[in-house]
Amino acid sequence: MAEKVDASVVDALTIGNVKTVGEAASFAMASLFQHQVNHARRLDSVAEAHLGKVLNNFASVDPAEAVATAKLFKGEADSGISSLLAQLASGQIGAKVAQSTPGDISVEISKLGASVSSLQGLIGGLVAALQQAMKGAKTTPPNTAV
Repeated sequence: MAEKVDASVVDALTIGNVKTVGEAASFAMASLFQHQVNHARRLDSVAEAHLGKVLNNFASVDPAEAVATAKLFKGEADSGISSLLAQLASGQIGAKVAQSTPGDISVEISKLGASVSSLQGLIGGLVAALQQAMKGAKTTPPNTAV
């Protein structure tokens, strides 16, 4: 025959089991959080290494070469963007004519082209400024010995 167990023992076991089940979720969340923190640290180290490589590439480019490349890119990009905008404009105008709602979007396209050109100029200036700054950072410091 089964013996009756004291109610205080049953209560103590029940409390212990409930505590274990309750702590399991907390432990799982803490473990997940720690995993995410470690993952973020690894991503930071990869990003820093990549940024260092990009900055070294900026520093190693000759300013004259950078300007020539920027001019070449700007010319090719302008013609490519102009071609795409012209194709877009013809398609949109054709669609508007087909809908019997003709409209002139050439003004908007020319504004967009001007915005793209000014943005390319800003990017070219930024690249040149970064290269100049990095080139200046590579110079040797003055001799301060007395």
